Amino acid sequence: MSVTVTKAWTAKPFVWHTDKDRTHALVWSSTLYLEIREVNGKKRNVMVHFKGRDDEAGSKCYRCDGLSVPKMFRWFLPDWDEKNQLYNLAGALHDWLYASEGNYCMFSRSECDDMFRGILRESGQSRFKAGTADYMVGLFAGNGHHWGNDNYNIADTVKMEFV
Repeated sequence: MSVTVTKAWTAKPFVWHTDKDRTHALVWSSTLYLEIREVNGKKRNVMVHFKGRDDEAGSKCYRCDGLSVPKMFRWFLPDWDEKNQLYNLAGALHDWLYASEGNYCMFSRSECDDMFRGILRESGQSRFKAGTADYMVGLFAGNGHHWGNDNYNIADTVKMEFV
């Protein structure tokens, strides 16, 4: 099955704290909303709740490194954009989907990549840039080492549901 992101939005801004190692930790819990169209044409709304530092005392929050773009290509596609939260959320959601193996098999790797590309398009990126980013993910993350790799320990810091 294939999915297309037809709309992506947030109800309130995502506020991040950037650590010295350039990882980004979510300060306040926030929600990303997606409208997706499945290959059969059916539209579904998805709510993705990211857990921030404010949730529970002592609990872990969502963190990521942004888009994994090598330094030499950041002129073309940055790894983080302070002014474009949807751009950052494309990478954040994709990282979580890979860490949780498509939210525990709800989505295939290909569908997770489809959502990444779709949110990049919704963030204002050209079809060429979003397609190039998706191609590079397939090239470098497609080797299987990233799927199911939860090195930031974030698999349980996001909740996704159809609404």
